[in-house]
Amino acid sequence: MVKSLEKLQKEFQKVNPKSFSEWNNNKKTLPGGVIKGAYFSSPYPIYIQKAEGCKLLDIDGKEYTDFSNHHTAMILGHSHPAVIKAVNEAVGNGLALSAPSILEGQIANEFIQRFTSIEQVRYTNSGTESSITAGRMVRAITGKPKIAKFAGNYHGFNDSLEFNLSVTENTNSDSEYIKPSPAWDGMPEHGEKNIIILPMNDPETVEMIVRENKNELAAIFFDGKPGILDIPIEFTQFLRNLTSELDILFVMDEVISFRSSRTGYQGISKVIPDISIFGKIVGGGMPVGAIGGASKFMKILDNSGPATGLSQSGTFAGNHITLAAGLATMQNLTPEVYTHLDKLREKLHKGIVEIFDNANIPCKVVSKGSIVNTYLTNKPITNFEAVSSSNQELWERIMLSLLLKGIYARDGMGFVLSQPMQEKDIQNLLKNLNDAIDEN
Repeated sequence: MVKSLEKLQKEFQKVNPKSFSEWNNNKKTLPGGVIKGAYFSSPYPIYIQKAEGCKLLDIDGKEYTDFSNHHTAMILGHSHPAVIKAVNEAVGNGLALSAPSILEGQIANEFIQRFTSIEQVRYTNSGTESSITAGRMVRAITGKPKIAKFAGNYHGFNDSLEFNLSVTENTNSDSEYIKPSPAWDGMPEHGEKNIIILPMNDPETVEMIVRENKNELAAIFFDGKPGILDIPIEFTQFLRNLTSELDILFVMDEVISFRSSRTGYQGISKVIPDISIFGKIVGGGMPVGAIGGASKFMKILDNSGPATGLSQSGTFAGNHITLAAGLATMQNLTPEVYTHLDKLREKLHKGIVEIFDNANIPCKVVSKGSIVNTYLTNKPITNFEAVSSSNQELWERIMLSLLLKGIYARDGMGFVLSQPMQEKDIQNLLKNLNDAIDEN
């Protein structure tokens, strides 16, 4: 039986006194005691002083195996020698250069070699900036005002797209439409008039809604969520066919899914999107975002000639240090790395299923590439309604127990693998997971 949350939190507080002191002091100067909301986790965050390979060392002197990998960004692990070397060389040339560097063309070629859909690339500072820019692009290209996204999908801290992050019931029983619901207070009034919310993995309803709105719909934004949701590839292919038929742009969010294969989710699904947005791993640990697509779409960002009506920039967008880290990462993401991660994922997936089966706890495991998610439910995880049926209270206790045993996976992304991990790391996780479920 998993320990009670109260007992686990007492144990946590006992062994993390320095982290508690740091957090308590920071509450005076930082909202919630943290620099960003994602860093807080109950009862308080652990402060890390060093990260190397797949290991973390906190300020209380405890070591963890990192199954978070900085919100999925560190696919090569921490302090990869090639990435550190590239960053050090770039820093030696200055922190900001006031002009382009030769790294820009080199990293663009890495994208173009991997992705059939990409002929040109533009860099931003984050996945959020990429989604904001892509939203402006599709409206400018098509002249249409509306964008469709899927209930539950997240495309960054973006006023145009940050709707229905949690699954909400359809408030109109006579309609198939999902009412747009702003994710946060403070979002612009009437923003919902230009957003359409689609149900995930429901092709009949999606087709009906999209056809009804085709004359106003600029694009569909889609994240296939490999390793998070079990969405049939056929659904992605259906979306591509439908948007092509109706002259609606198809934008694929690869911010997380790029780590699922060498050619991202579009390679897995055999779908060629019009525009792709990237972040996380393409910066090698540095702040990053990118947009890629065919030249006929990307030319809207070309300000070298007559005005196109749209411009994109940012003081640190495409900073040469970020490009150096990203280029080194992409060059070292060989087919062998993905094969290695896939083998580890299969072992972890199988082991988790066996542990929960033996414990008679309802469980569904979804995995792809290097991400493994566990849901304590009997429902197939084909949409976010199924995700919401998982026993979150029990899972929270299990994760806190794992943290006390040296397994770090605190950001809600499940278990995220990295290249330095070996079978012994997977075996250690499985042993500790079994112990967490079977302790008093």
